[in-house]
Amino acid sequence: MSANFARDKKINLLNEDALAMYRNLVEEVKVGIYIADTEGNLLFVNEAFAHILGFSSKEEVVGLNLAQQLYVDPEERNVFLKAMEQTGHVKDYEVRNVRKDGSVADVSVTSHFIIDDQGMIIGVEGIVQDVTEKKRLANQLLLEKKKLEELLNFDESVNTIHRVDKLVDYIVAKVGAILNVEKCSLMLLDEANNELCIKAAQGIAENVILDTRVKLGEGICGKVAREGKSFLVKNIEQEPDFHRQNRPAYRTNSFMSAAMKSKDRVMGVINVTDKANHQQESFTPLDLKVLTVIARQAAVAVENAQLNQELEFLATKDPLTNLSNYRFFVQALDDEIKRLTRLPGNLSILMIDIDHFKSYNDTFGHLEGDQLLRDFAGILTTNLRGIDKVCRYGGDEFVVLLPGANVHEAKIVAEKLRRMVELKEFKQPVTISAGVAEFKSPINRFELTLRADRALYRAKQQGRNQVSE
Repeated sequence: MSANFARDKKINLLNEDALAMYRNLVEEVKVGIYIADTEGNLLFVNEAFAHILGFSSKEEVVGLNLAQQLYVDPEERNVFLKAMEQTGHVKDYEVRNVRKDGSVADVSVTSHFIIDDQGMIIGVEGIVQDVTEKKRLANQLLLEKKKLEELLNFDESVNTIHRVDKLVDYIVAKVGAILNVEKCSLMLLDEANNELCIKAAQGIAENVILDTRVKLGEGICGKVAREGKSFLVKNIEQEPDFHRQNRPAYRTNSFMSAAMKSKDRVMGVINVTDKANHQQESFTPLDLKVLTVIARQAAVAVENAQLNQELEFLATKDPLTNLSNYRFFVQALDDEIKRLTRLPGNLSILMIDIDHFKSYNDTFGHLEGDQLLRDFAGILTTNLRGIDKVCRYGGDEFVVLLPGANVHEAKIVAEKLRRMVELKEFKQPVTISAGVAEFKSPINRFELTLRADRALYRAKQQGRNQVSE
């Protein structure tokens, strides 16, 4: 079957003028048009078809096999041929096509058999379209939708974390996942020194995290923090404001930094570099928009977490001595008792009272009385272990939790504290009395505290300046 015959079967109702118009139209359209014989050998193609497949002219294509040119993968080719055999047509079948020049394009194929007047198959005709850009835009839309969903989830989750250390780690992890980057750092502004310090990071060496200090206005992140803006560098070596060689620690030249700004206050910056997608190593304006939104949400969350920690500190700290207060003591003792139900061990507490504190206060005044309390708090904190918990119980009375200590060991600790106070020079000699009690199941927090309080009472009744159990 000749090419002229196949075309004539399609246009035999047209006169010569119409035929000329038809041929001109076929050559001008953007889609590829083809006609093949029953073996799939191409008899006619327009220039668009040739260009879509990477050929320079249609003459190079005529005579080649349609299926072999469209489908490099044998499995995809078999799917196409089987569909044609079963249904007689294939519509909008998409395939990744490797062009003659080696480039890759996404192609949509529509084919159906040409049937003559007797119902016989005399050939194949159809169209091909290059949908590479269409698919790229569709994938970009999907990516934007996914990132929007992740941003919404981030906004919901980030405000549920109230500890700053956990919050900054979470923010860095989410930034890495949403933007698909290998390196990310979150720097908070030390307002006292006017410098940025790394508080959380991924993909960055530990010594860099510890040693990095950036003054406000210095470098990219320092400038971002000073101006409260976001910044995208596509190529650090070509950026006029920061023209320098890329550093060996970074795989790519592209970099982003976004200011963490809450109202008019800059909290810090978030920096990202080294896209995990090696096919697209430069960040885009969309990436910068996403990072800017995250940085804004992160700033509010960090500010709230800092305020929450300050409130917790104020709620559990005694402002005069800077020791933990009664509220903290109750929670800490409950926690220690719960721990002993899981991991059996020892726990003792000391109840300590400054002897004749009222007389000292009346003699030297409230300011000196307050200083005595602060000095005694200092003796406690410098002579106890890191795991011990020291609290101001109220007035001139203090309590110490000694995890892992039995009553004998607790008495040794109390006696050491008593001697330290006795040896220290105050406005006048000062002594303390202490009561010791050890936790024994099944007593509770109230009973343990009561036992220590009664032991303290006995020490005072027996002449003060001593330890009792």
